[in-house]
Amino acid sequence: MRVLVVEDNRDLQANIARFLGADFQLDFATTGPQGLTLALGHEYDVIVLDLMLPGLSGIELCRRYRLLAPRLVPILMLTARDTLEDKEEGFRAGADDYLVKPFSLRELRLRLEALSRRPVPPSGRRLTMGPLTLEPETGQARRGERAVHLNRTEALLLKLLMEAAPEPVSTATLAHRLWGDEMPESSILRTHVYALRGALAGLGLGECILTHRNKGYSLDARED
Repeated sequence: MRVLVVEDNRDLQANIARFLGADFQLDFATTGPQGLTLALGHEYDVIVLDLMLPGLSGIELCRRYRLLAPRLVPILMLTARDTLEDKEEGFRAGADDYLVKPFSLRELRLRLEALSRRPVPPSGRRLTMGPLTLEPETGQARRGERAVHLNRTEALLLKLLMEAAPEPVSTATLAHRLWGDEMPESSILRTHVYALRGALAGLGLGECILTHRNKGYSLDARED
């Protein structure tokens, strides 16, 4: 597995290299601009991205990468902040998972392996529902001239809801399709749904994901 680690703490870099170097192909960057250049210039299986970086923050790097990259490579964000708002900001920027500092290197390894085993980025034909279109391969959702770039998890989540619409999809089905047998904590699905709602609100479709108590979620993006 080839992993890019964008982290300016040299001691943490060295610890990661010692712990993972025998089994992973690791590239390191210490600044935001350097990390963006490496991420766009090489193919990685997972990108590990610190939130606080010199030159370009992890959030901005993540946003730019999602706009420019042709592949939906999973991104694991490292952060010392663990509020729901902080997580939502990271997901909205394009991260797929987060790890709160301080963390164990064993947990980092488990997260990397889990991300690499997640379902491949959605592919196939363009999906359309009313004014909303989704390009599954790039994660771009569009309404007219307005577009947003979704992270890998949100793109697959929207694809599942669009394919089932207008019927609801259960939370258990969504979680299994998104993460397989390695289910995250229950709040993660709600956080991704919340972030996807925010992305669609940017297209003027903020009320299109409906919550069905004890049933799951459905999508109704039809214009009146």
